[in-house]
Amino acid sequence: MGTCSTRAGYAGEDTPRVMFPTQIGYTEGQDGEDVSMEETKKREYYIGDNKINKFKSNLNITHPLKDGMIEDWEAVEHVWDTAFRSMLRIQPEEHPLLCTEPAWNTSENREKTMEMAFEKFHFPAFYLVPDAVLTAFSVGRGTALVLDSGAGATSAVPVFEGYVLKKGILRQPVAGDLLTEHIKQHLEQELQYKVTPHYAIAKKKTVDAGQLPEIELKELSGRTESFHESQVNVNMQQEWMCVMPNMVFQLELKAKKSFEFPDGYHQEFGIERYKLSEIFFQPKLQFGQETEYVGVHEMVYNSASSCDADLRPLLLNNIVVTGGNSLLNGFNERLNYELPLKAPGSKIKIHASGNTVERKSSSWLGGSILASLGTFHQLWISKKEYEEFGKSIIHRKC
Repeated sequence: MGTCSTRAGYAGEDTPRVMFPTQIGYTEGQDGEDVSMEETKKREYYIGDNKINKFKSNLNITHPLKDGMIEDWEAVEHVWDTAFRSMLRIQPEEHPLLCTEPAWNTSENREKTMEMAFEKFHFPAFYLVPDAVLTAFSVGRGTALVLDSGAGATSAVPVFEGYVLKKGILRQPVAGDLLTEHIKQHLEQELQYKVTPHYAIAKKKTVDAGQLPEIELKELSGRTESFHESQVNVNMQQEWMCVMPNMVFQLELKAKKSFEFPDGYHQEFGIERYKLSEIFFQPKLQFGQETEYVGVHEMVYNSASSCDADLRPLLLNNIVVTGGNSLLNGFNERLNYELPLKAPGSKIKIHASGNTVERKSSSWLGGSILASLGTFHQLWISKKEYEEFGKSIIHRKC
């Protein structure tokens, strides 16, 4: 379960059975008034692509996770219920549950996750594993340096023999959501254009390239700002973005690519496609020289450098790249160019699945592999152990 997407399925299988957005919708009170705190349990929740992307009066969109960690436990309970009972159609009490967690998860969150698994869903057994460890397992490695660039954060996490090396964990919010905001800012400031999503358009006219759209809007009552913003972001498709493979280039010579938005506005984008995504490698260009953010290649190098000297060569020779941003055209090639410049003389090897689904679901795949191993069965925390030893057992066994 990540900030952007939730995946669920069975151990031993190659891909998740279900995958849907982690963000959820819920309806407000009558006439657009917010439901009081006492009435939150009466809220009607909407989960899944079809439900959160369809306009409904007073539908709010919220993100239960921030920076990979659970913040809204009630919402996550509904996400779990939908994944297990509605989508997988299983009875939780008949299956053990393995969950992922960010490497920087808090002790309190770990305990609450286990508590929900046993108390709310009655799973017979439970286990919690850092997603970086599982990503390493997904490519057959127990030791690796995992670079994960997703929606809410980009992180570099060193893993040694199946355990996270805490002192080497680095993370920053220069990630997919920030790139989306970066793109919107460029469109608004440089082109004086704001995206109008599909749901709001009644009619549109054909216009010339670069001409602002001519549209007729639907009359919609009860539209919430959070729903509108989520629909705008859906249209910020980042696959038209790309990253240059190295620093020796002439941007003016880069090929342009035409892109059309839902309201009919279309434009050719050339140099912008390279400059906007440069935040991953040169964040100072966007945030200024004083920013604490560094390029992803520097994150990898700094993470390895934080570990014992004898481990650094091993980590740099086993860099595993995952997350949706790593699928941007040229991302891995650029990383492969920058790292040797940062660490001259080091043997550097980057591992990244060529399969898009596997790249986005690497931690799930690692969990599927781990939970299917015969030797893993002795590691499960049983409900009996939980009842006997309490919440603290998760820190001893996971």
